Amino acid sequence: MNLPEQIEQMDHALTADDLAQLLVVSKPSVYKLAAEGKIPHFRIGMSLRFDPHSVAAWLRERVA
Repeated sequence: MNLPEQIEQMDHALTADDLAQLLVVSKPSVYKLAAEGKIPHFRIGMSLRFDPHSVAAWLRERVA
């Protein structure tokens, strides 16, 4: 199973920590991508969250 498929299997919104671990990047890198509008995200209060299906689609666009 490739990474986008693995991410789509998750049944909850991902935190920046979750996504950083999955993408093997730093947490600040995830925040930077979100701040620049380069990765799909949404806010819950002051926290960023990432929809697994949106992130998987984003990854597929980058690989294609």
